[in-house]
Amino acid sequence: MSIAFHSAEERAVVKAEQIRAFFSETNDQNLAGALVLSLLVYVVHDGIPAWTWQPALLALYAVTAVRAWLIRQYHRAPASRSSLEWGRSQAISGGLSGVCWGFANTAMLAHLPTELQLLILTVITVAASSNASEGFSYVPPSRAYILASIGPPAIWLLTVGDRLHTILGVMLLVFLPMTIWQARKRNRVFIEAQQLRFRNERLARELTVQRDAAEQAYLAKARFLAAASHDLRQPMQALSIFHELLGQEIQGADPAGKILANAQKAAEGMKTLLDALLDVSRLDANVITPDCRGFPVQALLHQMESEFMPVAGQTGIRLRVMPCSACVTSDPVLLGQVLRNLLSNALRYTPSGRVLLGCRRRNGQLAIEVLDTGIGIAPDQHSAIFAEFYQIGNKARDRSQGLGLGLAIVERVVRLLGHALAMRSEPGRGSCFSVCVPLATPADGRSDAQLPDAEQAQIMGNLAGCRILMVDDEEAIRTGMCELLQGWGCEVTTAGSVAEALDRTAAGPAAIDAVISDMGLPGQGNGIDAIAALRDRYGSQLPALLITGDTSQATLQAAREAQLIMLHKPIKPARLRAALSKVITANLQEDSRAEPPAS
Repeated sequence: MSIAFHSAEERAVVKAEQIRAFFSETNDQNLAGALVLSLLVYVVHDGIPAWTWQPALLALYAVTAVRAWLIRQYHRAPASRSSLEWGRSQAISGGLSGVCWGFANTAMLAHLPTELQLLILTVITVAASSNASEGFSYVPPSRAYILASIGPPAIWLLTVGDRLHTILGVMLLVFLPMTIWQARKRNRVFIEAQQLRFRNERLARELTVQRDAAEQAYLAKARFLAAASHDLRQPMQALSIFHELLGQEIQGADPAGKILANAQKAAEGMKTLLDALLDVSRLDANVITPDCRGFPVQALLHQMESEFMPVAGQTGIRLRVMPCSACVTSDPVLLGQVLRNLLSNALRYTPSGRVLLGCRRRNGQLAIEVLDTGIGIAPDQHSAIFAEFYQIGNKARDRSQGLGLGLAIVERVVRLLGHALAMRSEPGRGSCFSVCVPLATPADGRSDAQLPDAEQAQIMGNLAGCRILMVDDEEAIRTGMCELLQGWGCEVTTAGSVAEALDRTAAGPAAIDAVISDMGLPGQGNGIDAIAALRDRYGSQLPALLITGDTSQATLQAAREAQLIMLHKPIKPARLRAALSKVITANLQEDSRAEPPAS
């Protein structure tokens, strides 16, 4: 029964592997065969004429040398000939080697006594079996050798005429096809093994290609979402501004106020979803590079307490934040995002009871834990809760219960930071999420570490009379920002590019008190360049805010190097006012310190 091949490529690959294996194993066998025949002739040469064995032995030496040369040529350049040509050359040389063996053995059988004839026959059968065993990878050379080496002695034995020689001749003739059959059987196993290897390798290649294509598609989607961040945030920023302006106009109008409140609520939900989706996409696209450094963890804990204590008070949940004097090594911004999501989840899924944020020292690390007495999580859901949009008990997709992205972001951020995330939970009794962060020495922990500001709506300085330059390439945002700032009592000048900003402020050093610039601007230069050019004109202490919809690490690093406060769109008006008041107040305090004392 012939072996079926699925393709011409498979047949060619298997054939090439047959030839490779044959050439790898046949050299030693080739030399051993010539040596065995030489020793056999040496043992019995006294009893036989030289002319009967010398030509065959010399011919075998010549064939052995040719076969050795062919093997060497193959190992040097296997691709110089096709597999079929290499196989044919070995089949021919194997047949010639068998002919030399056959005629030499026949000559010796004809001139030796019976006991030595049995020795010769034993050597013949052992040599044939060895050839069939070692040459199983490619049968034609072995088959040619076996036929040529056994055929002539078997025929001579049958022609002698006595009973013993006839039996020996029949035995050789029976041994011949059995040996070839065993070689073919082993060859079939070898071919099937090579077919299986080829198909496995092909399948692995196909799976690799498909996996790479899927990964590329996934990364392309993630990069697209990450790159679209700016374009998605721009209209949200304009919407937030106009909502604020509209709210100032319709205060006291009950029907319109309700409609506006609902619109603001919808816009806030859209912003929350947008931020979460972009966070996930940026993490999946590997565009975030952690900025790990030492800082006191208490600053982060205090921030979490300030943010979530009002939320807990509104829901009747007791929130307790335990103080901690340790310093840790991490990215404070990303670690704050992790704790913020964990606390938000804990408060959301705790109908009553308490939530605790605390720290434990463990083996040179600090385990920051969020514990709650909420609904808990069943064991079969422990892995599923970290998938996107998975929520326990929210099949109706009630937005008031969150989006199902918080823990997905937590898992990705923790993995990015190289921290360990652990969870234990019991249905009906609550959950505990723990993030293990490396400890830092107090000297490494900077007390002035720049942690992400909370919504600082309470810092509302008086901006009346402040001259503000607003630089943004979006006309809608310039219009909305102008009206918003004017509503706060500011005098506003707008510009759409770096060049226009310089032209609008050409009146002199007293032209502006602060600048707010978008990061992405048309023409030459960006928001950082615009602020730098204006500070060259008005002094390095000119108060400035950088706003952007770009959340890439490169932009964050550029703003950090320029020592600028950067706000991400969409920005709540209260936060914008707080940040603007902060930079202007800081500048005034710096100016007062720089003034000489009165004489």
